[in-house]
Amino acid sequence: MALLSLATDLALAGTGAINGYVRDATNGEPIAYANVYVEGSEFGAATNKYGYYYIGQVPAGAHELVFSYVGYRTSRQRVTVPDRGIVTIAAELAVGAVEQKEVVISADRARFEREVEMSAVRLDTRQLMAIPRTVGEPDILRAIQFLPGVVATSDFSSRIYVRGGSPDQNLILLDDITVYNPSHLFGLYSPFISAAVADATLLAGGFPASYGGRLSSVLDIKTKEGNSKRFSGHGSLSLLAGEALVEGPIPNGSFLLAGRRTWLPDLLLNAFSGIGGGSGGTDLGYHFSDLMGKVNYDLGHDARITVSGLAAEDVLSFAGGSGESGFDAGMTWGNRGLSAQASLILTPTLYSRTIAAWSSFYSRFDVGFSATDTVKLSTDLTDFALKSDLTWYAADRHTVGFGVDLKMTATDLASMLGPSMTFGEPDTLWPLGAYVEDQWELVPERGFLRPGLRLSYYSNGGRLEVEPRFGAKYRPGSNTALSLSVGRFTQPMVTVNSTDALFSIYDMWTPVPDDRNIPSAIHYMAGVEHWLAGDVTVEGELYYKDYNNLLETRYGEYSTDPESLLVADGYSYGAELALRKNSGWATGWLGYSYMWTRRSIGEEVYHPHYDRRHNFTAVATFPNLVWGLDVSATFHLGTGLPYSGTVAYYPRYEYDPNKSGTGHSWVYIDGARDAYRYPLYHRLDLGLTKTWKKTWGEVSCFLDVTNVYDAKNVLLYYWETKDGQTPVRHEIGMLPILPSLGVKVSF
Repeated sequence: MALLSLATDLALAGTGAINGYVRDATNGEPIAYANVYVEGSEFGAATNKYGYYYIGQVPAGAHELVFSYVGYRTSRQRVTVPDRGIVTIAAELAVGAVEQKEVVISADRARFEREVEMSAVRLDTRQLMAIPRTVGEPDILRAIQFLPGVVATSDFSSRIYVRGGSPDQNLILLDDITVYNPSHLFGLYSPFISAAVADATLLAGGFPASYGGRLSSVLDIKTKEGNSKRFSGHGSLSLLAGEALVEGPIPNGSFLLAGRRTWLPDLLLNAFSGIGGGSGGTDLGYHFSDLMGKVNYDLGHDARITVSGLAAEDVLSFAGGSGESGFDAGMTWGNRGLSAQASLILTPTLYSRTIAAWSSFYSRFDVGFSATDTVKLSTDLTDFALKSDLTWYAADRHTVGFGVDLKMTATDLASMLGPSMTFGEPDTLWPLGAYVEDQWELVPERGFLRPGLRLSYYSNGGRLEVEPRFGAKYRPGSNTALSLSVGRFTQPMVTVNSTDALFSIYDMWTPVPDDRNIPSAIHYMAGVEHWLAGDVTVEGELYYKDYNNLLETRYGEYSTDPESLLVADGYSYGAELALRKNSGWATGWLGYSYMWTRRSIGEEVYHPHYDRRHNFTAVATFPNLVWGLDVSATFHLGTGLPYSGTVAYYPRYEYDPNKSGTGHSWVYIDGARDAYRYPLYHRLDLGLTKTWKKTWGEVSCFLDVTNVYDAKNVLLYYWETKDGQTPVRHEIGMLPILPSLGVKVSF
């Protein structure tokens, strides 16, 4: 620490420095990537994702410091920079229009100008809430599915397949809590309450050395800080669920608490499940619930403590039969997590974050019979993490990041049959990581380098993995940037349930067995980004991912024992093009992806079921378009996904001497794995919102329509015979036209 202070003092000879935080004047939320600069000079910086900024080597004397960000009024403050000294200037920006002549910077523009970060897309609360709801509920993962390079395999799944990777290759974080099973209702929804989320950033590849443990992508979700200025909140009702959120100040800090619970599944199941067990029928019940919270406490200007939490649960119950054949069963599964974060300014040039996090996924399945027999099955995945990240502003235009990441992940599969037979399969993995990365502005405002290195140690097998990362950006003009990235990535845990399944209650995770090689991938990426007039960008990227030692389930099995997982290699490559507009009378994006994914297991070569060649998405929102209505729409067009089709069938005759004559059954012969493709997929969703302002708050009513023109998209095919006739192929479709109504009251 003393050495860093001495280095800072020497670097400031004849000059000084400015640091501080930038926050929203309305609610105290930090403003990430706000632009801060000394007027009339080349000295400036963008705030980091926590709102902190540092500007070094500013000439001593009086200056005017300017703070700007799209959607906020520009703020100016007079500042006197002492010789070899550092002055702290905090700023709060008020929401509102800016003067036409002012140049304001958005988060995307600030990242474009100052960050070496490819394949990164950030969606904030406004964008997440504006996208039409699926069956009445806004959903983060549904929004992510509309980004270029991301594939959704059906209307019923919120799983994301990023650039040829499977869902278990995505690292999903909520305030640094690892979420292992981000799904509800058999995959239809995620457990994240969108209104409580500040932003979600998808890193689709080539992610920095500070992230590890996954091969494909990172989805980093941040909860809102909570309103530190006044108490506020909202309550909403839709056909599916009810939701409430409250936030407000506490002494030296703020809090936020949000909850959601469904009722529609319970109502429908109760209506159609039949009469109870007394008549031999079956009673069914299902609901899910979510709880998210965050508390911040300031220990002073230079220190903040933050505690975040998540609790999400699905409950399924069913009972039936009567007498000795009666049974009563229940299944519960869910995610829980808690993180505590300390943000410290150790010196003005050294910013520190220390995080302790706990994550748990659990499932319980209990069946009680009228007789004495009882069946109990349970799974547990517990993750403890301790992480420290430091950012050192080594010099003007030169930032070094380094840190350590210590984890303990324990899994357990237990079963009990009757009162005396109990089985358990516990396992523990210790993933340890350390990283360093250096972002250097080699040519001022033109050329940037970001080399990095991550060392990962995995206790199973005692393996040390070296993961180099490298990124570079060059700006030939003020509005154009050329980027490239390459990196190696490893993954110490995999799932043992099939990713081919159309519906999945939850994923079952296991550490990579000691006798298997660690799955790895190398990413190669190149891209160009160009800013048009205003806040409109055009982006194009090429990528190639080389996968080795993947562990795959056996085809046709729902799950596979960890020791029997098959070793697969493969690759994916593609091209992406996106046109984005992030502010103004209309916002949204158009995205196109060309993707090619291949896997090989021994002599078998196939394209997995999420291999979609062409994928086009459009997202548009129009605030106050007509009659005070906010209008939003999404459109998705994609070529068919692979499936294993039936190539032939024949009757098999059987003679039974106890019966007169012979009978036959049909035998079906399947073709090669995933050798056929479903028809073209397309769907349009529409959302309408009307808001009435009140003195105490506002009231909003919304109408969302899923699949507006009732497209007949195919989920799967099946074969059926009637009265011995020739088999006929039938299809099961995806979501039909489905309207949803709701109301939201904010105060």
